[in-house]
Amino acid sequence: MRGLKRLLGLTLLLASAWSLCACGYSFTGQGTVLGPDPGAISRLDPAFRTMAIARVENPTIEPWLEPRLRSLIRDEFTRRRFVTWADKDKATSLLTVIIKKFTRSTAVAGQQDQSLKLSTGLTLVFRVHRASDGAILWDSGEQNQSESFFPGDSEGADLRITDLAVRRMADRLTENY
Repeated sequence: MRGLKRLLGLTLLLASAWSLCACGYSFTGQGTVLGPDPGAISRLDPAFRTMAIARVENPTIEPWLEPRLRSLIRDEFTRRRFVTWADKDKATSLLTVIIKKFTRSTAVAGQQDQSLKLSTGLTLVFRVHRASDGAILWDSGEQNQSESFFPGDSEGADLRITDLAVRRMADRLTENY
């Protein structure tokens, strides 16, 4: 009886795996230890997947934004394995991040104008340029990310909003429709 259950379980597992493969399902960001998989889903041609962060334009008064975004971008793109990071002189593509706006405001105020709930917002543009001539290979357009939070959690909200914005941009870079 125990052997029959194992055989049935193995058969169901194999049937599920076969059906996923048969319908064309694949896992995003598949790669190898040596770098990105050229067949991995990405809007970037494999020839332009050796990347460097050219600059992060930060016109806000929030100095923590630039290093935080740089770190998150490197971590997220590395985790998904669809680029290999290189120095600017060896990269085939360059990433520019433009912070258009960072806001923090009161979303709900009490009777004595105390903040009961606050809101933070971030507007970004990601652009990938060809390193050789500066031609734009991919442009995210303006993307907005916002979150409301309670007083005392502004730092946590800042961390969450930047994390969500970078993950959203990485998702957009892997959309192929």
